[in-house]
Amino acid sequence: DPDVTLASQEAVFVLARATELFVETIAKDAYVYAQQGKRKTLQRKDLDNAIEAIDEFAFLE
Repeated sequence: DPDVTLASQEAVFVLARATELFVETIAKDAYVYAQQGKRKTLQRKDLDNAIEAIDEFAFLE
């Protein structure tokens, strides 16, 4: 938001933590698809599959 010029240290920390948890969650869900493909490396298609399959990620479509 262009109107926000400052953020408290606590706000930055909370946003950073929320980002970490989001990345962890989507990576774990995507890894299931990598395992199904007998791979240990996540690929874009694994993330796409997780986004399509899990309702919480619908906002990413």
